Amino acid sequence: MIINFYKDTLIADPDIMYDNLLTRVSTASGIGIGTVKKTISEYKRTGQILSSPMNKKKRPTVVDKVDDFDKNAIRQKIHAFWFRREIPTLSKMIQTVKDDPDLPNLSRSSFQRLLKSMQFEYTKRDRNSALTEREDLVNWRRHYISEIRRYRQEGRTIYFLDETWINAGDCSSRVWVDQTIKSHRDAFHRGLTTDSRNPTGKGKGLIVVHIGSAEGFIAGGLLCFESKKNTSDYHDEMNGKTFLEWFCGVLPLLKDNSVIVMDNAPYHSVKTEQSPTTSWKKADIIQWLESKGAETTPEMIKFD
Repeated sequence: MIINFYKDTLIADPDIMYDNLLTRVSTASGIGIGTVKKTISEYKRTGQILSSPMNKKKRPTVVDKVDDFDKNAIRQKIHAFWFRREIPTLSKMIQTVKDDPDLPNLSRSSFQRLLKSMQFEYTKRDRNSALTEREDLVNWRRHYISEIRRYRQEGRTIYFLDETWINAGDCSSRVWVDQTIKSHRDAFHRGLTTDSRNPTGKGKGLIVVHIGSAEGFIAGGLLCFESKKNTSDYHDEMNGKTFLEWFCGVLPLLKDNSVIVMDNAPYHSVKTEQSPTTSWKKADIIQWLESKGAETTPEMIKFD
C-alpha cells in the first residue's frame, strides 16, 4: 500500500521534494512517516515491493475479558468490607472473589490491574473512610437516642446549646480567577493581577454561644464577645467561669421540666473542686490532703 501511494504521488508530481513526498504518502496511507521512509528506502534499494506493515491487533488482556456485570459484582463485594467495618486488604478481596464460583479467578497482579481500571486507588485513609467506632461510643449513642425518644414521648421541651465563632479574616474559599493570566510576569506586563489575596492572618473574631429548641432560639439567650487571642480554636477562649455565668442567666428563660442537650466540651463539665493529678506539685497535693483531714508526712512522694 505504501509503495502504491509512493508511485502515484511521483506520477502526479515528479518534482516533489522527498520530505514532502514522505509526508503526503504518510497522510494518504495513515501510516507513520518513519515506517513510510523505511519501506520506501527498502524498495529503492532492493527493487522489491514488501508487504506494508499493518497495525498490530491488540490482544485482549485478562482484565479486558472481565465484563461490566462481573466488575459490578466485585465492586459490591469490596464495599461489603466497609459495610462490615473491615479493612479490605488485597489478599482479603482476592480470596472473596475466588470464593464466588460465578466470578473470574484472577491472579494477584491481574486483580490489581482490574482494581485500577475500576478507579480504585491505594491511598492514605482520610476522615471520609469507613467509620469504625469504639464500643463505648456506640453504647453512649444508643443511650442518648433512647433518652431523647423518651423525653419527646413525655412532651418535654428539648433545648440544644453550642458555641461557634466568626473570624475577622474569614472569606470565601471560591473566587473568580482570570485563566488567561499565565504568570506573575504576564500579569505585570498586562497591568493585571494574578488573583485576589487572602487576608494575612486570621486575626480576632467573635465567639457566639446560643441555645434554642424546635421553636427557635431563646430570646435573650445569645452570648457574643470578642476573642482576645489570635487563635484558630474558639475552645481556647471559653472557660468554665464564662459558661457557668451565661448558663445560670439562661435557665430562668427556659420552660419548666425541660431538657438541655450539650456536648462534652471541658467547660461544660467543670468540677466545683479539682482532684489532684500527676501534674500537681507535691506541696499542692499535701495541702489538698490536709484540707480533707488526711495525715501527711514530709517523706511522702508523688506516685508516678
